[in-house]
Amino acid sequence: MDKKLTRTLQRIDGHGYKNYRALRGLCEDVSDVKVCVRRVQGDPFAPPSVVEAKFSLSSVSQSLLRYGVAVADYLLRILCGELAARRRKIGEGHSGFLGVPHPSPIIIRRSALVVHREAGVARVWVGLPSRRRRVLGEEARWLLLEAVPSAIRAALRQAKERIGDLERHVRAWRLQEELRSRLPRLGLVSFIGNGSILPRRCGGCWDPLPGAVPFESPPGLRVEVETECCGVVSGMGIKRGVTVIAGSAFHGKTTLLEAIASGVWNHVPGDGRERVVTIRDTMYVRAEDGRYISCVDIDPFIHDLPGGRPTRCFSTSDASGATSVAAAIQEAVEAGAELLLLDEDTSATNMLYLDERAKPLTRRHTVTPLAELARDMEEKGISLVIVSTGSLPLLAVADTIIVMEDYRPRDATLDARVLAKDIKQSGGTYKPPRKRIIEHVTGLVKPRVRAGMLTAKNLETPLPLTNNIHLVEESQLNTLAAIAARISKEEGRLLTDIAKESEEKISKNPSWLGDSPGLGEVRGLDIAFLVNRLPLVVMRPNHDEFSKNYR
Repeated sequence: MDKKLTRTLQRIDGHGYKNYRALRGLCEDVSDVKVCVRRVQGDPFAPPSVVEAKFSLSSVSQSLLRYGVAVADYLLRILCGELAARRRKIGEGHSGFLGVPHPSPIIIRRSALVVHREAGVARVWVGLPSRRRRVLGEEARWLLLEAVPSAIRAALRQAKERIGDLERHVRAWRLQEELRSRLPRLGLVSFIGNGSILPRRCGGCWDPLPGAVPFESPPGLRVEVETECCGVVSGMGIKRGVTVIAGSAFHGKTTLLEAIASGVWNHVPGDGRERVVTIRDTMYVRAEDGRYISCVDIDPFIHDLPGGRPTRCFSTSDASGATSVAAAIQEAVEAGAELLLLDEDTSATNMLYLDERAKPLTRRHTVTPLAELARDMEEKGISLVIVSTGSLPLLAVADTIIVMEDYRPRDATLDARVLAKDIKQSGGTYKPPRKRIIEHVTGLVKPRVRAGMLTAKNLETPLPLTNNIHLVEESQLNTLAAIAARISKEEGRLLTDIAKESEEKISKNPSWLGDSPGLGEVRGLDIAFLVNRLPLVVMRPNHDEFSKNYR
């Protein structure tokens, strides 16, 4: 057995810290685990080194390994605890650190642990130890060749001993995949299963609220979905078209909308939202005052500006609430969104509706609200779910009206139509945006994520990635930072092509963007969200499409 790692550590023991570089690319078999050093930190205070460990999954049932994403997620959650238990302070800086990113309640592909057929690959952060910046060879050998392999073996042993938990984990993932795959055939964009717990314990918390009211579909909206793994599942279906969620404050409107938004990902057992699924091509739209916009066609919503300023290729470095919402809608549709989610609390209300009775007060109208375009958007394949306390212009165009009372939904479609029967909306024509090309990019200098913000040395203002509520955990933000670092290579290409290709590569290989354990799955919509807000990216219209749409 070749012991290159062991011999090298013996040779550099006691030497200066930079001698750890000799470990890069070296591998050693430790019984049933092969350990390879992929990245070496330059200093004990620098981010930890990256170690890749390959191991057999022969102890896991073949029938379960068919669902590799779910198995990898389950093993990672155990491995996270096992590594933490072996972590110890050995010297200075990060010396002795062992870890992987702590996963959130969603089940996604991550670079930290990948399952492929009967083999697994774990990527682990290891703080190579030192005192007074001298190599501690024996301590490093223990971390690399004892602690990491033993943590992996312990995770595999627990998975075998708790096979029932693993099976439940896989079953939950399968159920959500099946439910989501059936939505288009049922004419639905989202499904909320009966018994789901939607409220969270606190704002920003992951865990469900203890004692919360279980979700129960009103009879008129109840749907039963037949699944192979779990039989018939009953719940509320959100149909294609325009849906308004109405009701008084604090009765669960936003909670329901946020649950629908979270349904683009699968959730772990116990999260409470394991039976809430939404089509993947969904985007939550919110106002982002002051954001950057580059050549977005907002003309369907905003037009006739003072001074004749054009809005078919609108750019600004300081968007207003209304222009940011208009741009976000058009950017999402351009990137392939089929469902848009909006909440009047986080939107510009003048973008949602305008009472026809107030129009005579103003002779010029620069904004065409969603209420006037919703019908035409629906005909063009774009569905809307909008939270509104009770706007009659929105109720008048809605296909379905759900009223939330004490966190319980009520189908109020017929009652609302009676109330809104005298509201006349001038149905506008919605023109989908043309695709855009990245014309020029100033490369980001050392982009990184800090507290949900994308920072770089040449970014004047940090970019808040958490404005995209579909991004749940830091591994997803790290992925976007890695994409931002290489976006300068994409000049001259369609943004939609870049987003689609990147999503496909990440779904096939979560470590496509690098060997870091800290990368997680994102969608093409999330990638487009990032690029559209980078102030160092300049867009231009796809001129062929521009001529076709506007000749």
